[in-house]
Formats: sequence, structure tokens, C-alpha cells
Amino acid sequence: MKVYYNYLRITLSVSFLFLFVFSSESQNQEIKQLGKRPSVGLVMSGGGAKGFAYIGILKVIQEAGLRIDYVAGTSMGSIVAGLYAAGYHPDSIQKIVYEQDWDMVLADEIPREEIAYDEKEFGGKFILSLPFRKKKLSMMASLHEGQEVDQILNYYLSPVYDIDDFDQLTVPFLCIGTDLLTGEAVEINSGSLPTAIKASMSIPGYFSPTEYDGRYLVDGGVVDNYPVIPVKNKGIDIIIGADVQSGLKSDIEDLKSVTAVIDQIISFYRVEANEAGYEKTDLYIPVPMDYGMMEFTSYDSIIAVGERIGREYFDEIKALADSLNAIEYRPIREYNTKPLDSIYIDEVIIEGNQKMPDKYFKDFVNDFSNKNISPLELRERITAIYGTKFFSHVNYKFKNENGKTNLHLIVTEAEPGYLSAAVHYDFDYQASVLANITARNVLGKRSKLFADIVLGSNPRLKAMYSISNSRAVGAGVIADIYTFTFNDYIRGVKSGRLEFSNYSATFFAHKMVKNRFSARLGFTYEYFKFKQDVVVDTNLSKFEEYSSYGTVFMSLNLDSYNKDYYPTKGAKAEFKIKYTVPWSDNITRELFQSSAMAYLKYDQAISLMPGLTVKPGLFMAATMKQDLLPPIQHWVGVGGLNPDNYVETHIDFTGVNFVQSWGYYTWVLRAKIQYEVIKDIYLIARADGGINAMEVNQLNNFNQAMFGYGLTASYKSYIGPVELTVMGSNINPGVSFFVNIGFWL
Repeated sequence: MKVYYNYLRITLSVSFLFLFVFSSESQNQEIKQLGKRPSVGLVMSGGGAKGFAYIGILKVIQEAGLRIDYVAGTSMGSIVAGLYAAGYHPDSIQKIVYEQDWDMVLADEIPREEIAYDEKEFGGKFILSLPFRKKKLSMMASLHEGQEVDQILNYYLSPVYDIDDFDQLTVPFLCIGTDLLTGEAVEINSGSLPTAIKASMSIPGYFSPTEYDGRYLVDGGVVDNYPVIPVKNKGIDIIIGADVQSGLKSDIEDLKSVTAVIDQIISFYRVEANEAGYEKTDLYIPVPMDYGMMEFTSYDSIIAVGERIGREYFDEIKALADSLNAIEYRPIREYNTKPLDSIYIDEVIIEGNQKMPDKYFKDFVNDFSNKNISPLELRERITAIYGTKFFSHVNYKFKNENGKTNLHLIVTEAEPGYLSAAVHYDFDYQASVLANITARNVLGKRSKLFADIVLGSNPRLKAMYSISNSRAVGAGVIADIYTFTFNDYIRGVKSGRLEFSNYSATFFAHKMVKNRFSARLGFTYEYFKFKQDVVVDTNLSKFEEYSSYGTVFMSLNLDSYNKDYYPTKGAKAEFKIKYTVPWSDNITRELFQSSAMAYLKYDQAISLMPGLTVKPGLFMAATMKQDLLPPIQHWVGVGGLNPDNYVETHIDFTGVNFVQSWGYYTWVLRAKIQYEVIKDIYLIARADGGINAMEVNQLNNFNQAMFGYGLTASYKSYIGPVELTVMGSNINPGVSFFVNIGFWL
């Protein structure tokens, strides 16, 4: 325990004066003249997740009845101090902490279901992404923009949106930022409180700098992580300092993470400021702990540490409160702030958009003009805009202007393009390298271009160009070129290999709803051929040449999974109706004919308890044909474990070889039980059952039914899932295995 002499001197003096309170009325009057109540400031250092400990210390301060006259903080200290300054009770701050998904906040991730459907269609499967900047590849300036941090701060600090002088808050407040261009410490005590706090905690390299009053600021902990001197300069008499800093590391074993190294480097520059602050501190409360600055998910334990340490100082805090109240009684302030239920908005103003026209935002926020809006609903709309991926950052401010309250939507448009890459191997598609090029607003305003390139034994190029009209109808085109080979089977016995080659172009109109749903209406042209490496059926040999096909279609898609891989809630579904016509005048028409097909894919994830998820699924298809065959690339092929295949009607089935079964009429029921044994290690029990028939009257013939079962052990690695499946089925006696390494193609 470290109590500085300044505090002892003040306390003894106050106590001495207090002895004379009851001596006489004249003496009492004299004390009132001499005994001006000293002011108390509370300072909180930065320290990442360790700063959650301040919530526990605040609880003790509240319990002791000590009124805080000024509060200040740096980095994480600025967040806790800022919420307290805005009038949040320590219990409410704790609740705010408990309500956040800190893994997603730190990764700057919005819920996956809020990401635009087209982005989910092509994203989520890359190891590395590099932006194009000024027509060349470059590195990211920072890992994250801090999108989610901004939204949390904006929402919870909405009650003080109209206060731009921090002395007018429930408790006067300041925080510290660092000017990225000059290295100067910047004292922030006015402006937008959420922006001020964000500037103070923007760790260099981790979060992008924050623009504040014409300066670009990063974490104040770079130069002043313990801002006692700025508070003393405000005329505050007594300083209580809460400090979670661990000091410089002397053992290289303690510097095994990027954040630890960054913190060590920064610590060299703040030693002098810390020493000056310690010298002016009257009651110093160090908070040693075994938790690291990035262990945000340990918030409950860290808060408990703070409360335990705070209670070790309870007597000193209580004595100070009693001594001050003996001079002049001042009750502690009321801390009952909560987020606004609504706010009246006169006008919505868009800032920062250069390529995206103002009208693009109409469906998102323009209906907020001249009405009361909920900050919670605004937060949802902001998330929807950010989920389009047209923007790297979407923020907002409420501003009082000319007697009006206006909503300023401030956007930063995303980099024009990205190059991404991944690797993949599985037993069916073999080894490959996957590259992706994504461009937004490059080939026209509101445009997106995605191009997946698979390099390997089964190459593919799939590209989509689309024009987005916000929530109105847009348009696009898809090019899909592939060649892949797979085994052909006769009554379960391998008879040779088939090769599918396809060139196709799809033109479509589309509409997205809430980023989860997509509806498309369009036309596909195909230039397709198949080939047998061993001629099993000579009648098919004469059809092994490229032929043209035309397909009109309508599809409805849903993707609300909360994760790309191993989801624990949400659903993924596709319902499609299509009509295909052979166009070639060659011999193909002797075998294949026009046909219609409808199919439904549906998979759902239902969390039963932490770590345990049940995942039911369904596939149903029906083909309407006459005497001849539908085009072979539109048949239903069942088998393999790839959830995503080159041909949309090739579906996975446990224990059955890849496309081992062909049919026109199909139903498949599936069930998976997914259990996360430890973090990123999964066991998945799986069972599939169904019928894949050539005739509709065979759908209820259970003699043709297939039943498959298996167990998958999986590790969610940096390069994607690493999976080993042991499986079997009634049509493949014995045990078989399947290996997948990396993200699905």
C-alpha cells in the first residue's frame, strides 16, 4: 500500500480542524471561513483489458461515499472514466462490459448475418488480403478501423450528445491523445465525447488514427498514460490514481505477442510522464494482476481483481470522504444515465462519400428526417451500411446546428480493390490455390466485382459484376468457367472418370433484403461438354462435344449463419426454379431435351448449450422432363463431403463417394451434432438419409434409400478447417475416410 505524504498532510489538517467544530460557535464560523473543501480528482491509466479493474475500484469509491470532482483517463482508462463522467453507475458500466462480444469488438467484426449476401457469397475463405492503393498492392495502415468501438461509444454516450464542453458532464472529464504527426500529448476536454475517447484509445497499428479537431490522434498512452499533471493543472487539490500499468518488461519471455511488444516500445516514451504523475498523486492505487492487456474476455475476473484491490484501500478512501464531508458535506452524485430511447432528427447529412451518391443512403437513413429515431435502430442501420463493404468505416454524430438537431453520417469509402489468397486440399477436388480479386466502385459507381480463381488439377474462374441500388433492384452478370474430373460408378463400383467442362454467363436482376436475403431473376448461357476417360457407354461417346444451353431461373437465397464455418445459429437456404433448353443444332438434341427443375437446400444451426449445436438440413429436387434426358449438368449428383461444389445440384452425403449417385428426383434429410471440445477443436457427428431416383414413383421406395453416418474431427486453423472424417453407408460397405485442409473452394 502506497499513500503519499500530500494526502496524509491534508487528512491530518482536516481532522485537526474537525476537533474544533464543537468548541464554540465563533470557532465554527472561523472554520467555515478557513475550511474550503478540497477537490478530488480520479485518474485512470491505460492498460487495455486490465482497465476493467477500474469498475471494481469505482464500486468501492461509491460505497465509501467519496464524491469525485474530476475524472481523467488515457486509453482504456478514458473509456471507464468517460462513462463515469457521463453519469453511468459502476454497476451499469459493468453491465455494458458484460453485454459485449469482445472477440468481435477487437476483431472489428459485425455479426456475419449483417454482411451483404454477395459479400458472404465470395468472402470468408482467405488467409491473406492486401489492398490495392494507387494502382499497386500495399499493406494495411492498421489492423482495424474501430468500427464496433465507435458504435458502442456512440450508443451508450447518446445521452450527452449535446454536451461539447466536458466540464458540463456529470463529472468534469478529460482524456489524452497523441498527435501522430508531431508526437505531442493532446489534452481533450471538449468536442464529441465518443470521438474523444476513441482518439485516446486508438492503439497505433491496431486501430486507425482518429481525426479530432484537425489533428490525427492515436493512443494517448504513447506519451502520457497516467494523466495526473493535466488534472492538477485544472486546480484539483487531491489526486487519487488508479494504475494497471505493469511497467517495462525485463524478460524476453514476457514479449511473445505483438501487443506486448508494442506496449513495451510505447512504455519507453511515457516513463517520464508517469514519474511526474506519481509525484503528484496523493492516494496511489496500483492494481497488479496476471491478466494481459488483450484478455478482454476475462472481464469478470479483472473487475473482481479491481474490487478486491479497491477494498484494500477502503479505509483510506472512507477516511478521505469523511474528512471532506466534515468541512462541507456534499453527497455523491446521482449516476443513473442510460442510453436514449429516442431523439428528434431534423435532417440527415452525408459526409465523406466521393464515389457513392447521396441517394444510395436513402433507403438506409433518409426516413430518419423530421422524426424521432431510436439510437438502437440507428446503430442497426449503420451496421447494415457497413455490411455492404462499400465502406471501411461508418460513423455518425448528432449536432445542434441553427436550433436544429442534425444527424451527420460520416463514411470512409473502402479501398478500391483487394487481392486475397488461400490454399486448399480435399480428396475430391485435390490440391489448389485460391486467389480472389475484389473491386468496389472501380468499374462504375455502386459497382462490385468479385473474381475467384482456382489454380490446380480442377481449375475454375468464377466472377461476378453487379450494380447495387441499396435496397432497390440492382443488376449483374456472372461468368463461370471450370473443368473438373471425378469418378463414375456403376452399381457402386468405379467404372471410369468423367470430365465436366463449362463456360457460362449469367445475366440477372437482384434485390437484397436486410443483407441476409437475396432474390435473383435471370438468364444463363452455357457452353458445356462432358467426357469419359474410359468408354463405358458407347452411346454417350457421340455427345462428348461442346453444346449450347439456355436457362431462365428465379432464386431466393438466405444466409444468416453467424459464422462462415462451424456456425452456432442461423440458417442457409436456397430455393431455385429453372428451365433449360438445348440450343445447339448438333447431335446433342437426340439425347438431351428441354426440362424444368426446382430444388430447395436448407440448413440450420441451433445452439442447445455453450459448445453444443445441432444442425438439421434438407435437400429436395424435382425435374420435369418428357421422353429424353435433361442436360447432364443439371442432374442431381449425390455424394462427397464438399458443402460447396462447382455444379449447384451436386450435394454432399456422408459415406457416399463424390457424385456416386445420379437422379432427377431427390430428397435428403441430414443431421449434425457439433461440439466444440476446446476452443477451435470440434467433433461433429453426422447422419444423412434419402433417395436419389430417376423416376418420381421411386421416391417412396425405401429399397433405394441411402443411409450414411460419420464422425468428423476438426481444427479451425488460420488456413481454414483441418478435418478428418471417418464414415460409412449402406451402399459402401466398410469404413472410408475424407480429408479436408483449408477453406472450401
